[in-house]
Amino acid sequence: MSLREDGRRLHVGKRDFPTNRGGLCQKGWTSAELLTSPDRLTTPLVRARRAAPLKPASWDEALTRVAAEFRRARSAHGPDSVAVFGGGGLTNEKSYALGKFARVALGTSNIDYNGRFCMSSAAAAGARAFGVDRGLPFPLPDLAAADAILPAVRKCAPN
Repeated sequence: MSLREDGRRLHVGKRDFPTNRGGLCQKGWTSAELLTSPDRLTTPLVRARRAAPLKPASWDEALTRVAAEFRRARSAHGPDSVAVFGGGGLTNEKSYALGKFARVALGTSNIDYNGRFCMSSAAAAGARAFGVDRGLPFPLPDLAAADAILPAVRKCAPN
């Protein structure tokens, strides 16, 4: 994916890449729209108490509050009372840094890199079909170069 700025709009464009030949999923094609959406949050929102409405706050105020609440929870219930969840958009390097932050700074073992939440069904299907739960056991260009492909399934869905 490549982003091109045109005034105040961002446009998503194709990039020559061997795996997907520049094609993107719906999430990829619409990602630039999120950057200029009028509904996008650009400032932290906090509550005075659980039932209170959300109100804008400065970054310093919001981060100070988050740090204080993490300290409070850890003091009252131990280090594993806090957790970290990483989204699918994290790079490998950011996932590594997030894991270090969770284990070293917060002292928690509760961290999920989005694998169980988002990719568990794809991993289970890959493990059943190919014997691996991450990626494919062959280069994708092999599919395009094949004379024939024989899909072998167990319990094929009737659709």
